[in-house]
Amino acid sequence: MQERKHTTKYLLPVAFAMILVIVLAFGVLFMRNSLMKLTIEERSNQLEEMVTQIQANLDSSLHTHWNLVEGLNNAAQGQHFENIQKLCDHIALLEKVFCTDMYGSRVMFLDAQGTGYLSDGSVGIWLDVSHLIDGNNRHTFVSETDNIDGSFLVFSRELDAPITVGAENARFTHVVLLKDIQTVKQYYTTKIYGGKAATYIIKNNGTLAYFDADNDDVIGARNIYKALREVEYLQEQSFDTVKEQLDKNGIAAANILLNQNEYYYCLTALDDYDMTLMLLIPADSVAVSTMNMMDSTIWTLTIFISVIALLMLLAFFSLIQVQRSSQMVKLEQETNKELNRLRMEAESANAAKSIFLNNMSHDIRTPMNAIIGFTNIALKHDPKPEIRSCLDKISDSSEHLLALINDVLDISRIESGKIKYVPTPVDIVEVSDSVLTIMYGYLSDRDITFQTEIAEPQKRYVLADAVRVREVLVNILGNAVKFTNDGGTITYTVSFHPGKDENYINVRYRIADTGIGMAEEFVDHIFDEFSQEEHGARTQYQGTGLGMAITKRYVELMGGAISVVSKKGVGSTFTVELPMEITEASVVKKKDYAVGNIDLTGLKILLAEDNDLNAEIAIVQLEELGIQITRASDGDEAVRFFAENPQGTFDLILMDVMMPKLNGYEATKAIRSMQNRPDAVFIPVIAMTANAFAEDVQASLDAGMNGHLSKPIVMDEVIKTIARNLNR
Repeated sequence: MQERKHTTKYLLPVAFAMILVIVLAFGVLFMRNSLMKLTIEERSNQLEEMVTQIQANLDSSLHTHWNLVEGLNNAAQGQHFENIQKLCDHIALLEKVFCTDMYGSRVMFLDAQGTGYLSDGSVGIWLDVSHLIDGNNRHTFVSETDNIDGSFLVFSRELDAPITVGAENARFTHVVLLKDIQTVKQYYTTKIYGGKAATYIIKNNGTLAYFDADNDDVIGARNIYKALREVEYLQEQSFDTVKEQLDKNGIAAANILLNQNEYYYCLTALDDYDMTLMLLIPADSVAVSTMNMMDSTIWTLTIFISVIALLMLLAFFSLIQVQRSSQMVKLEQETNKELNRLRMEAESANAAKSIFLNNMSHDIRTPMNAIIGFTNIALKHDPKPEIRSCLDKISDSSEHLLALINDVLDISRIESGKIKYVPTPVDIVEVSDSVLTIMYGYLSDRDITFQTEIAEPQKRYVLADAVRVREVLVNILGNAVKFTNDGGTITYTVSFHPGKDENYINVRYRIADTGIGMAEEFVDHIFDEFSQEEHGARTQYQGTGLGMAITKRYVELMGGAISVVSKKGVGSTFTVELPMEITEASVVKKKDYAVGNIDLTGLKILLAEDNDLNAEIAIVQLEELGIQITRASDGDEAVRFFAENPQGTFDLILMDVMMPKLNGYEATKAIRSMQNRPDAVFIPVIAMTANAFAEDVQASLDAGMNGHLSKPIVMDEVIKTIARNLNR
């Protein structure tokens, strides 16, 4: 009886532990199934967000090209040419004026019989003319013709007034912009899925219009809809339900088995262009971080449960043995001590995980695509001032959050090997100078002294990746501005030194500031990912802590080295050394304008500037060069001055952007659209504005401007820009 009772003492704790393990195991399985459902939703949502962004990019590109087509219509309609050669010469002139080579495009005119003419002559009857007979004024489609080499996205518009040619007045009725489909690739290709994503542009009848991917087409069918209807669907879906969702919401995603492999695809309708965009991605490439986190969580819970079960079993045995000896009491105490230590470690790990997840949620998991897209759309519709103020604040916050996301994406792309070092022939002095414009934009509202010391090398033409060099320098200079208080100083030094042999030089960039500096123990970790010296730095200075990590990766990618010396409260000095191969000046495609050789005396400029102080500064500096200035105090006045004065009154227009009545973009478009002024199309219009970012430069070009100058203005850049646009 005693032995039976003794055995029961051992069986009860063992049975209890086994039951606990089983219950916890079922709990883990239940949690795993729940996490899998959440992961599937996450994958679909992520794919839909990515496709929505691609759609927005593609729509923006297509909108820009329609603006170009409208400009071509305005510039060409109603004209008469003596012969076909004159017409072709005019096409070449239009391509030069509208810079169509920048867009990867060519201009074509169609006569009433459907014959196409490019700048180099006739291409015969254009086989795609069948797309234009439905009576609509505008058409967009992917070209299927063999008349012209290449594959094109076509933008066709019927001329408001036909062009006539020759004594017989042969009529030309349509202007066509042929955009190389390869140049559209940047708007719909995504690299964040390790190059495994495939993009399909599909006609409304389901047939494939264009395919792009790093690998072969896994669908391999002419009719994509028919192929999708025949594959196996997961998650209780079918092509009919996906198509129904696409028709209802304009976007739909599905999980399928294709060739024994699991994929996700997402469809989004391009209603304005009678096409559908599809992104196809292997399932193991979607939401990879989420899957890794889920697997890590499951494994952690499994190990934790096993440890807890084992510790509970030991605890039960200890309680039984405590009555037998003091040694068992000691064992129980040690076990409890170990249990407490493990508990504290688990709590510490859980706290660290919580901080990490909170930071990630705060900085990244934000619907950035919707915020940026709708804010830009709203700003383009000239909202009321109070609404514009709110939208501007949203836009500022969005750009900051986008910068955080871009840092994370850059690290991911570097680690996956998607960013390559591609050196091209450049003028290294020009590259080193090019960051100054961006730097002046950073300093526009700061009281910081900025000093430059840029040497003149014996060999200035080299092979280098100008984009990466600029990004490294802008990143370091941006941090210098961020961490330097008003009243401080930043010094930017560029020097040149012998390379490993006579064919190479070493370019040394030194950026020193008198900012807050860093503690010595933190300097060793400045290039680590997510590194920030103080916990409060996230709130005060903002950022992911990835900037210096990305900078170091870029420098190493280019074969260089980066170092830093810093002292708390004194400042920091970053030194970057980049080896570059010397090349010949003849292979560098550029125009070099030396300020000292440029004579602008007698030049007549219309200056549109609403701020009296800015206008006074510009007038004084420009008149010192012998330039005659006529000032307009707003965009409406600038348009009126141009319209009321005869052709030749002004050689060039300097246009502020943010002005009352009409802003700079609107004023430029109004001037470009003047039908009775031939010079309205050709007169150079240069933006001179405090909006110094890349999107502002693009907006100026989209509005019909020829260049962009950032405030505060640098007269050397002003002179060079004026000279380039007047070929002086």
